[in-house]
Amino acid sequence: MSEKHYTIKDLAREAGVSPALVSFALNNASAEGKRRYKVSEETARRIVEIAAAHNYKPNNAARSLRSRKSRTIGVILSDISNSFFSEIARRIENEAFKVNYSVLFGSTDESAEKLESIVNTFIDKGVDGLIIVPCENSAGIIKGLVERNIPLVLLDRDIEGLDVNRVLLDNEKAAELAVGALFENGCRSVEMISYEMTLQNIASREEGYRKSVEALGMVPVVHRVDYTELEKSMERLVGGLDFERIDALFFATNSLAIAGIKALGRRGVEIPRQMAVVVFDGSEAFDLYPISVAYIRQPICDFAQQSLRMVVEQIDSGEECDYKKQCVTLAPEYVAGDSARRE
Repeated sequence: MSEKHYTIKDLAREAGVSPALVSFALNNASAEGKRRYKVSEETARRIVEIAAAHNYKPNNAARSLRSRKSRTIGVILSDISNSFFSEIARRIENEAFKVNYSVLFGSTDESAEKLESIVNTFIDKGVDGLIIVPCENSAGIIKGLVERNIPLVLLDRDIEGLDVNRVLLDNEKAAELAVGALFENGCRSVEMISYEMTLQNIASREEGYRKSVEALGMVPVVHRVDYTELEKSMERLVGGLDFERIDALFFATNSLAIAGIKALGRRGVEIPRQMAVVVFDGSEAFDLYPISVAYIRQPICDFAQQSLRMVVEQIDSGEECDYKKQCVTLAPEYVAGDSARRE
């Protein structure tokens, strides 16, 4: 999908016919229709052959946009089993219902190949627009959607160089809040646990962490684990940490935090007596922990409302309208907990 999309106008130009005739030839085969549109068997066959040669696929999303028959939005998340994304999904569904839209959901599991498959499936189903959490190596896929004028909003993560609607968190500020809270509680050696990934939101959290730690006179250390083997990778990482030197850990996501706190427990490390902890996002899993866990709260309701608003506005503006792209940056909040209070 990284190549320029071959449109119905391109097909019509090459075949030497009108776009309306191309559309009819590809989607209608009745004898009555052929007489009405004066489509010969030879012309129809030539149109079909040209379409096949260019791997042309009708833009069902744009077609439903004009007809207003679908009123369906495709929402593609990273992992709908993650509490952050599942709550966003639920709220988007609620917001969509208020404006008479239904929602289709999919999870990429951080796979660009799976993202492309879901995108194609949703477009074939005639969705009016898409809300997407982009994964690694998905810039070409997103660029293809932009070129096809499909209403689109990026959620949680940005892609550099693309003029597209997006709703993001101020991730640098979030890291600053986490490091600042740990420093105020007496921690002087704060290290970060992140992913071996190049995602924009993770990179911004790491940058915010580095800036904050250096500003406070500490040395930044970022440990990274493998997303595909999280539990094993986290176990190896925690097993190699110097608990005599490190005061605190800042986890870049709640999935990392859950795996990390489990690994610390198996090593007999007491939180916060031996290790202070601040995590990204709350989780019901933390309610089972004997102490309250300090975390960075993301405004999930705003993520849902803003992304839904943007995609509906773009749908309503029309496929060829010069729609002004928007970027909404949301503010994080630090939620205090006993895990950040080094004893």
